[in-house]
Amino acid sequence: MSSRSSSEIKERIRQNWNNLLKEKLSKVTENLTGRSPPSVFVGSYLYPKVNIGPLVSTTSGDIKILDHPEKWAGRKLEDLINYRLSLIRGTILTSAFLDINNNRQTELLQELAMANKSIEVEVTFDKKPSLKFEEMNNLSVTDSDAIQFGFASQIKNLKIPTGISVNKKIEKAYYDKDLSAHEAVNRLYNEGIEISNLSKVFSVGVLGSRKRRKIVPTKWSITAIDQIISANLIGRLTDYSSIDSFLLFRYIHLANNFAVILIPDHIWNFEMNEAWFNSDGKVDIESDTEISGLLKNYPKICGSYFAARLAVTEYLNQHRKKASAIVLREIYPEYVLPVGVWQIREGIRMAMKRKGEIFDNLDEALGHACTNMKLSKKEWISKSVFIQSIRYQKRISEYVF
Repeated sequence: MSSRSSSEIKERIRQNWNNLLKEKLSKVTENLTGRSPPSVFVGSYLYPKVNIGPLVSTTSGDIKILDHPEKWAGRKLEDLINYRLSLIRGTILTSAFLDINNNRQTELLQELAMANKSIEVEVTFDKKPSLKFEEMNNLSVTDSDAIQFGFASQIKNLKIPTGISVNKKIEKAYYDKDLSAHEAVNRLYNEGIEISNLSKVFSVGVLGSRKRRKIVPTKWSITAIDQIISANLIGRLTDYSSIDSFLLFRYIHLANNFAVILIPDHIWNFEMNEAWFNSDGKVDIESDTEISGLLKNYPKICGSYFAARLAVTEYLNQHRKKASAIVLREIYPEYVLPVGVWQIREGIRMAMKRKGEIFDNLDEALGHACTNMKLSKKEWISKSVFIQSIRYQKRISEYVF
């Protein structure tokens, strides 16, 4: 857990921001030749109109790390913000429906999203990109908002090299116009395509049957990928035997404290509990529960839920085991700027790479988890439908339906 105060972290971020301004501002003009990780961002504000465009950096060499969440676990918040501030966001206002917009710039962005490595692009902006950094003071922003900040401007013209090297597995799915988006996502995931790549190509309308392809805002795309893949992984659990002990996994990064408890069970149940602490010591707790693979309502914690569910079901499938699972997440004031649901997925992945601590019952596992958390076992139990159902040996459906 970070020992620095939230004000100290904010001040450090602002210092880095000012240093970056001095370094980058002279390179930012109406005409820019730079490299894309590759990456495309799609805004949701005007949907079904969308602002879509490339993320471009003036940094030379391989810049994939600037938009590669799978490599970000363990990084400092300042580093992640600097990654974002190093990318200039171009925007083109168009329709989300591909049969309507049908323009060359959208096709170029699809090619860019499928690229194997960082690509040099040429962009002409309407005006010199300006710096957007309002999220620092927006207390309502959550991880599900897929925060995008940095230099941005409308695009007049976009050029990318011809004959760029694209991922052949993604390209094959692109040309298969009879393959549904769900089928394409699961097939590509099974073939080793990373979540961040899948969300990019899903977002620009590369996947799906011919008449159903459309552009999807980035934050919706990320959650859709987590939801689609984890649902498929849940379906596979029926073929496996149950774990025989209670397992606890823990991990802390970015002032987020995760505890994952796996429970011996022949039926998939899942619950995620989040506790947000403010600088005054007050806490806001939310909980969402899934019974037998059925989620009654869309999660209150939105994309965080599906990012966590993917990481847990991924672990179970890798070990060919079934279980139920409870995720506890505490978020501390030092987490001054939510950076996206990737940090939940990657935090839990990191936790579950470690050797699980073994316990004979849920009380012991939960008690041990709470030794490293601010909330007590009693407080977590009071908010958890699933824990109460187990402790009092009642069917979980009695508490939910």
